[in-house]
Amino acid sequence: MEFEKLVRERYSVRKFTDEQVSDEDIRKILDSIYISPTGQNKQPLRIWTIRSRERLEDVKRITKFHYDAPLTIAVCAVPGEGFVRKSDGCDHCVIDAAAATMQAWLMTEDIGLGAVWVSDFDSSLQDALFPEMKGTELVALLQIGHISPESKPLGWHSKKRDRSEMFFEL
Repeated sequence: MEFEKLVRERYSVRKFTDEQVSDEDIRKILDSIYISPTGQNKQPLRIWTIRSRERLEDVKRITKFHYDAPLTIAVCAVPGEGFVRKSDGCDHCVIDAAAATMQAWLMTEDIGLGAVWVSDFDSSLQDALFPEMKGTELVALLQIGHISPESKPLGWHSKKRDRSEMFFEL
């Protein structure tokens, strides 16, 4: 897919078919995360693919924003492993995880699947429901699947601020 078309047409998919995501497509998405940029290439990321019915039910317990996607990729940052800005001590691990999530989302769209980035979840349940993720900060539950024919962008998708409120020149 042409990049400009991809970024213009991408939207948060909230309706998926029951069709499973192929191992090959999962590999492509994970590869896009693997090569995503991180500060000083420190790679403070931990990624989990979740596709068993039981573990997808755990995802539903941690967030009400689950759209019955057949695949969730949990993108986590590891505090203390990322680039730390000297001037203020800002650990960029979450920024790196966000960049990886966006790269995965764009790859997902490029291969013809849909995704929605869920960041509203109960973080206090993370360690209880996902003990494998202990010591990480969950940044995104990327819900992925084949797009349902009924799927469409929500009304607010195309509403944008006036450019004069966002872009400035120095």
